[in-house]
Amino acid sequence: MSFWQLPRKATSMRVLATAVTVGAVALTAACGGGGTKAAVASPNGWHSSAGASSADGPGLGFYDGTFNPSGLEKAAVWLGSSKSVTYAEDFIDATNFTKISDPWQLSNWKGTSYTMIWGVPMVPCGAPATQCQTNVADYNLVASGGANSYYKTLAQNLVAGGFGSSYIRIGWEFNASWMGWSICNQQGTGATTWAKDFVPAFKNIVTSMRSVSGANFKFIWNPDDGSASSCPGVHLEDYYPGDQYVDVVGLDVYDGFGQTVTSDSARWNDLLNGVNGGGWAAEKPVPISGQTFEGYGLDWIAAFGKEHSKQISIPEWGLFKTTDQNGGGDDPYFVNQMAAWLKTNDTGPAIYWNYGGGNMPLDIPNYTTGATPNASQAFKTAFSSGV
Repeated sequence: MSFWQLPRKATSMRVLATAVTVGAVALTAACGGGGTKAAVASPNGWHSSAGASSADGPGLGFYDGTFNPSGLEKAAVWLGSSKSVTYAEDFIDATNFTKISDPWQLSNWKGTSYTMIWGVPMVPCGAPATQCQTNVADYNLVASGGANSYYKTLAQNLVAGGFGSSYIRIGWEFNASWMGWSICNQQGTGATTWAKDFVPAFKNIVTSMRSVSGANFKFIWNPDDGSASSCPGVHLEDYYPGDQYVDVVGLDVYDGFGQTVTSDSARWNDLLNGVNGGGWAAEKPVPISGQTFEGYGLDWIAAFGKEHSKQISIPEWGLFKTTDQNGGGDDPYFVNQMAAWLKTNDTGPAIYWNYGGGNMPLDIPNYTTGATPNASQAFKTAFSSGV
């Protein structure tokens, strides 16, 4: 286990009311015009369209907390083809601006065939992990442009390392109260007093990183599924930086959000709708082309991405233990439903969180063991290349 890319687990849950949300806690975590490509389903699984082998479109990836590609190569063998895995995800140390600007692990990934997705902290946390109290002075600095040089240096280091076409997750899960750049307060009762910093901070980071010669980054705007993270008075649309600053819209989705449900299908429907127990949501999204939504879930992100002509991505998805966040455990139903949703809607990276703690890795020989034989078989069937 890495000492800073900690597993997603429930260590500080907020309870708003009897039938109100309990947030899933993440300790990590979470435009150049990336055109969308249609996903093509084959009898054996999910395939990207022609040209997507360059990993600029729909494709499968993993995060495993090891900071190198060796495990992903084993996963590809297990799935049946080296082409079955096209993306890898990693996170940048959030200790301070200097650490953010010069990621130590770039050499570990140098020369990899996988297109990288980097979690880039929007503000430092004083420690490597990004679950922290917000440093408002630093947030104000990023929002005012005072930290632009650090993000420009980050871009220069990524380009120099051969990662100039990476996907960049800036301030991921920004609606989750546990993140150092959260727009929701830790009580889950409303917006933070510094929420206004999020959009200008996002814009400044994008502008700084794009200014570097050789940069061809794709920037991901990435809330957490509203069934796990939301607060009254906050509409996520108000925190969208604008189409010129975003290439990809994404949503993090896990098979558990802190409340007991009657069945696996009920839990899945809540994830689709972005609601918690009893159909509760802090706020309803603004209708899109006449379509209404109960909350900020999978149905909403698919419509939002299409409305803005952006790639649609799931930068994190995975299983929760039944003892953590009332998850589904070894849940092939969730895997099958996610696979079907991805085949229909996803046009960007889909990253499985293959890491422990409250999460459950897949059972992959010589790689990871999560006591998930049923979910693992469903995953292999759904995502095998068939080659």
